Amino acid sequence: MIIDKAHAKRIIDLVVSLDPTLNRLAEEVTSIENTELSRELRGALAEIMGQAMMGIIVPLEKLFPELNPDKA
Repeated sequence: MIIDKAHAKRIIDLVVSLDPTLNRLAEEVTSIENTELSRELRGALAEIMGQAMMGIIVPLEKLFPELNPDKA
């Protein structure tokens, strides 16, 4: 095994702990009056969120399906 379950859980927990900060960031970015800038920043934020999910959580959940935070 390339990673043990406890290590994978710590990583997933850290990624999940970013949710409140990313949500606050999304609120701030959405409130920008300049729609072009707001759209650009929302796109960047979507990339960050997607990478966190698809690049970190999903691969670890494939190794340890029981660590899926939505099933906890």
